[in-house]
Amino acid sequence: MEYKIIIKKLSYLFLSFALITSFVSCDFDADDPNIEPLNVESIAGGWWIIGLETDGETPAYAGDYVKFNTYNTSDNNSDFWIDDHGNFFEIKAKATANLGSLTFSSEPNTPELITGETVTVTNGSITKNSFTTVSNTVVDGISFEAEFSWDPGTIYKFVGHKNTGKVEDADPHF
Repeated sequence: MEYKIIIKKLSYLFLSFALITSFVSCDFDADDPNIEPLNVESIAGGWWIIGLETDGETPAYAGDYVKFNTYNTSDNNSDFWIDDHGNFFEIKAKATANLGSLTFSSEPNTPELITGETVTVTNGSITKNSFTTVSNTVVDGISFEAEFSWDPGTIYKFVGHKNTGKVEDADPHF
């Protein structure tokens, strides 16, 4: 009987030791000067964007605003991802930003990772503090054009604004 008690106490001691060392084994320094900022930080973020027909006024396929994200590539250069997470136009493709002018485009026939097709993004721009949301928050605007290989010759226009994260600004409608 004493043998079981000793084993139980040793088990608790070993578990406690393992738990304590797991907490102190991490050496994260928040003031580490080697943490590099994102190159595309000025254009990265969440957006509400709508795809429009070639006239720039009619919602394409009777759509509405959907959530998009723009974020850096692993190279941390001026390339970034445009991603609607498969919500509507199913676009996830790389584009290249001119960070000085806040404009962007992609190479012709850039691989589109959701559908396996290609897309060409042109005339992209971010306009600082150019849109006022329902909550009366001033945010950045975004626009670009895209031609998809599944609909060659049709250039869709995309317009939108930065996501505020506020409840009253969620799920805007055209």
